[in-house]
Amino acid sequence: MATFRFFLLSAAFICANALSNPPVTRNTIFLDEKLEGQIFENIDDYENIAKNAVQLNYRLPTTTRPVHYDILWAVDIDRFMLTGRVEIQLVATQANVAEIVIHSHDQNLTSVQLQLGTTLIPQTYVVDSELHFLRVRLATGSLQYNAQTPIIYRLIIEFSSELRNDMYGIYRSWFRNTPSQATVSWMASTQFQATSARFAFPCYDEPSFKATFDIVIRRPTSYRSWSCTRIRETRNSVIPNYQEDVYHTTPVMSTYLLALVVAQYESMSVTQNNLLTYELIARESAIRERQGDYALEVGQLLTESMNVHTGIEYFSIHPNLKMTHAAIPDFSAGAMENWGLITYREAYLMYDQNNTNDYFKQLIAYILSHEIAHMWFGNLVTCEFWDSLWLNEGFARYYQYFLTHWVEDYMGLDTRFINEQMHTALLFDSSESAHPLTNPNIGSPASVRTMFSTISYNKGAAIIRMTEHLLGTVVHTDGLRRYLNERRFDIAAPIHLFRALETAGIAAGALSQYGNFSLVEYYRSWTEQSGHPILNVQVNHQTGDMIITQRRFSINTGYAASNLNYIIPITFATAANPNFNDLKPSHILSRAVTVVNRGSIGDQWVIFNKQQTGFYRVNYDPYTWDLIVVALRGANRTLIHEYNRAQIVDDVFQFARAGLMSYSRAFNILSFLENETEYAPWVAALTGFNWLRNRLAGTTYLTRLEAQISRWATNVMTQLGYTPVTGETFMRSYLRYQLAPLMCNLNVAACRNAATTQFRALVTIGTPVPVNSRNWVYCNGLRDGTVADFDFLWQRYNEHNTYTEKILLLQTLGCTPHAVSLNRFLNEIVTENFVIRPQDYSVAFNSALNGNEGNTRIVLEYIQNNLQAVLNAFGSASPLTSVISRLRTVAEINQFQTWANQNQVALGEYYQGITESTNSVRQSLLWVGTVQDDLDDYFVNGDAVVTPSTVTSPPVTTPVTVAPPQLVEPESPNLPDSAITSVLSVTALLLAFVVNVFV
Repeated sequence: MATFRFFLLSAAFICANALSNPPVTRNTIFLDEKLEGQIFENIDDYENIAKNAVQLNYRLPTTTRPVHYDILWAVDIDRFMLTGRVEIQLVATQANVAEIVIHSHDQNLTSVQLQLGTTLIPQTYVVDSELHFLRVRLATGSLQYNAQTPIIYRLIIEFSSELRNDMYGIYRSWFRNTPSQATVSWMASTQFQATSARFAFPCYDEPSFKATFDIVIRRPTSYRSWSCTRIRETRNSVIPNYQEDVYHTTPVMSTYLLALVVAQYESMSVTQNNLLTYELIARESAIRERQGDYALEVGQLLTESMNVHTGIEYFSIHPNLKMTHAAIPDFSAGAMENWGLITYREAYLMYDQNNTNDYFKQLIAYILSHEIAHMWFGNLVTCEFWDSLWLNEGFARYYQYFLTHWVEDYMGLDTRFINEQMHTALLFDSSESAHPLTNPNIGSPASVRTMFSTISYNKGAAIIRMTEHLLGTVVHTDGLRRYLNERRFDIAAPIHLFRALETAGIAAGALSQYGNFSLVEYYRSWTEQSGHPILNVQVNHQTGDMIITQRRFSINTGYAASNLNYIIPITFATAANPNFNDLKPSHILSRAVTVVNRGSIGDQWVIFNKQQTGFYRVNYDPYTWDLIVVALRGANRTLIHEYNRAQIVDDVFQFARAGLMSYSRAFNILSFLENETEYAPWVAALTGFNWLRNRLAGTTYLTRLEAQISRWATNVMTQLGYTPVTGETFMRSYLRYQLAPLMCNLNVAACRNAATTQFRALVTIGTPVPVNSRNWVYCNGLRDGTVADFDFLWQRYNEHNTYTEKILLLQTLGCTPHAVSLNRFLNEIVTENFVIRPQDYSVAFNSALNGNEGNTRIVLEYIQNNLQAVLNAFGSASPLTSVISRLRTVAEINQFQTWANQNQVALGEYYQGITESTNSVRQSLLWVGTVQDDLDDYFVNGDAVVTPSTVTSPPVTTPVTVAPPQLVEPESPNLPDSAITSVLSVTALLLAFVVNVFV
């Protein structure tokens, strides 16, 4: 699934601030849109659910398995009803099986029969509502078992239910074909991943129970239906005014990949040899406006690129497969890789060049990539269970970026992977309660949802990228092809991937330079252990020896309480050899302390983790940091790769946050941003600044910080400007798209004036705002505007037929500071009135809450006056917890807690969580006091003067010959006899070593 958990659900800006509060203002960019399902980001909830999950066995027994299903789904759109019949052909997998256990939940079972041939087998059945089990027990005896010639039983079940309204199982969804349509139209769609196929029909609802499926969909004659394969025939139904679409048999597949759509939709299609191959379906008016052209065209290119990459042509996988992309009105998952019928939110599929900005265009491209990649990684080869979901989602997220880059290289997805995936993964993984990639302690549906996280998606992709550079792209690709061919139409455990890659690596000699190295053990260290290391590097500039100490990083305390060792491929570049393009690791580290020679002597910078291919952070001794600062401030700063400059920015922000580095030190390093103009470093800085701005909100330090940010950003914004430039690159425009909102939030006059001018031209004479400027022009136009300006954009929302524009409007309407407009907006959110979709409630609410600092009070008062309506609309207390995170003083927190205590009954089950959130924010306010002196030091004294003359030791005359790369892991490091530098003495080095290893 894309995304979300895709990964959807919603994260602010590039950093999926899983561990932080929302930014000060709403006008941040959703760069890691949750692409599928509800990405599980609450760590405390994760821990509680995981603990509870092991108390009951939610896993199906493996004593029987399905072979084939025949399914009839009858969809009654008018009455919102679903009736059906499923016949499951199954076999016993061992002797003495007297009970068949499958999944069924929220269904009315009207008939259950078990047959062997034509013989009816006496049985009884019971539904276990806690475990979602349907237990069919033989009255006497047991199922016949034959290992050589399986004996097939038929379990026949008739069932009925309502079409759901929660966007799971088979559910109903409304739409208007055109904005002016007075009444809404209805359709039916599906979302089965991860544990919702059981809502749609009784089945073995775990990925390992693969089978083939024959599907029949009964639907009204005025509707059309779609499913995973091509239609074999359409026949009249025994029910008047209904027809039945009979679909060809599917490939062997898991139940969560089944799908259907029943709607009055139109389609765009491509045929080859008179067979449907590619198709896009959507509302008739969107099809008529050709909004599907881009997705249909680029989707074919992406599929063809994956054909070449995997060596497995998609349409050769199974003769009945086609590829339909469906735009769904209401879709919690964002996108879903159902085999042959991929479903998307409309904004993630439909493109209008006049009204869709570059953000949504690239979103469409890379979500297509994500879902198309799943056809191989997830559908053809499927993770054995959700405890190793990264085998599906890590690869899909990896190809989301690099497959898109192969086809649409101008979008810069190779660069953006660093900010959007690597940095977000490192942040979320830095909590000591983060789950490992492979996590066997799950079983219940709630615990399964915890695996749809930034870890499974982002970290999974980052570890795959690290392994690609360890093996080399050609060898890595060969290993992946082995994996796919060995496990096709089957399930896979991580060991199957590890062995396929190791076999390829050994055969190509890609691992021989590393001595006694096991790729299997390397991969296990990254997938079976949680967290990641920080490498502390102490450099002896006279000998070139570098003492490297690895510790598990913690965002809260610097180092985790329980240390872990990882098998780490390392790369490094130096001032003497600034080659950042050779990404083959030179050494593999596995012990706590390792000595590696730099290959040169003298006072010169060294940068570890070239192009940030490795999943680790790096901290240097103070002297080496000074050398790096000199280089970054110097004329040749671009010798240090853009990705590594971004790495440095991200690392020092997190080191300061974790207490490993003072903020004065961090800002001194970050001062190079004043002359930085490239994408990756500035986007990394935006993430760090937004977190810090939120923490300093309500204090005197915020104004001083924002003044510093404004000064550092002056150069880059002068180059970018506040209006599009004809012929400029995608990435230049995309950087403006992200920096301009920050400049306006900082009240930079040039930004606010540009926004006001463009907004007034839209309102007064109808001049369209350039699509890539609308995010900040709309917002700041409302901030400086009137109630009538809000009404103008609200009318635009209601009348627009391009869903990407409608979403953008929801993201910016909350920027109005006027209480009457905000209350109107909030009413539209919580009222079921077919105006704002449930899937968009959170986007709209966050817009209202974060649009301005003063909005917090208005939104809180609205919730307090409309508590039950808000809780009913969201089905949770998330609006309240979001408000709590924006309380700025102890007095505000106390006042809120008093209200919560007085309304404990109304808050019900949410009260305890709200109280915990309040206490958490209370503690976070204390944080400023811990860094107060540090911040004062920097804001008063400014950047430390660091020049070559202040850090350089006597010149080096004799270079050191570099030995061939090898694994160097002494039991105890041989410390140099001489002073490490004029700054670090032997005593300081020994002290640093002891602290790093033992503290």
